[in-house]
Amino acid sequence: MDEPLIALEPGERLLWSGRPRRIAPTGLEWYRLVFGSVMVSGFAVAIGLPAPGAAVTFGSIGLAIVWAPVLWRLRTTRRAVYAVTDQRVVVADRVSGRIRTCEYLSDLESPVVRRDQDGGGRLTLTRRDGSVYLLGYSLPKKGQPAPIELFDVPDVDGLRDLIVHEQAAG
Repeated sequence: MDEPLIALEPGERLLWSGRPRRIAPTGLEWYRLVFGSVMVSGFAVAIGLPAPGAAVTFGSIGLAIVWAPVLWRLRTTRRAVYAVTDQRVVVADRVSGRIRTCEYLSDLESPVVRRDQDGGGRLTLTRRDGSVYLLGYSLPKKGQPAPIELFDVPDVDGLRDLIVHEQAAG
């Protein structure tokens, strides 16, 4: 276990810590990158910008709009460290040590797992009172924090079982 750069609360004990194994775009992010790039290029050609400078400017702004959210998630995930204690789930920045998000296990629903072929996967934790369900997906209510997502966790089923066990015990 990687030791996270977080301060434990009094009486709290660390059960699991780790970081993402690999950092890569997800399926929807690949779609966004490819489809968005094609759409920006097609739109630039369709409007027929006469000056090369205008086409480059338009293309650069369009690609920045398409690529920026994906690159931001990859950057923040690369710097993330995860910790699960007997009381809460913490996502911190491993470079600065700043806690990005933290929720108590008693306030969270059971974790939702999306598995990869290699046994790892993504673990999503939502607040009990902070989400609505639309087409099988949990979406945050207006004004509520986004769900906590632990990306590319090595033994995602083991971590889910650990969290469910602690939620039942607490």
